[in-house]
Amino acid sequence: MASLVSTSARADTFSFSFSGIFFSGSGTFTATEVGHSNIYDVTGVTGNVKSGGSTSAITSVVKVDGFGHNDNELIFPLVYPGLGFGTKFFDSNGVSFSLANGNDVNLNGIWDIEGPAKGFDLPQFDSVSVTENSPVPEPSSLALFGIGIMGVAGAIRRRLAV
Repeated sequence: MASLVSTSARADTFSFSFSGIFFSGSGTFTATEVGHSNIYDVTGVTGNVKSGGSTSAITSVVKVDGFGHNDNELIFPLVYPGLGFGTKFFDSNGVSFSLANGNDVNLNGIWDIEGPAKGFDLPQFDSVSVTENSPVPEPSSLALFGIGIMGVAGAIRRRLAV
């Protein structure tokens, strides 16, 4: 006996924004959930980053381990209740992306970047926000729904014609 299992089909997209001492930005992550873990592998990113008086487009995700030890995992959400850390969305390895101007950015759970002296960190991000976008049904689910509606409409029409 075969059973049909319903799963929620959706595009895993998350809007994000961040602001800090040297730069700020916003955009959208495209990601795939790892099982049912609330951990998402970020596979794409779009948006812009502003630094000084100029703005640069985000061009791509940096490969894993391409910026320090980035793992490009989004944790939605990672909350430390009662510890005063607030809500964080990345582990200490973070999500890295490249900019059109040639620079790379890493958003991570400790919200800082390595400074000029080895082992010395410069605080970077005052705030990071990530929100899950509304689930979007996949096209095949919409097609199946449409066929069902047409079947019901046909049955009603046939019944009224008799």
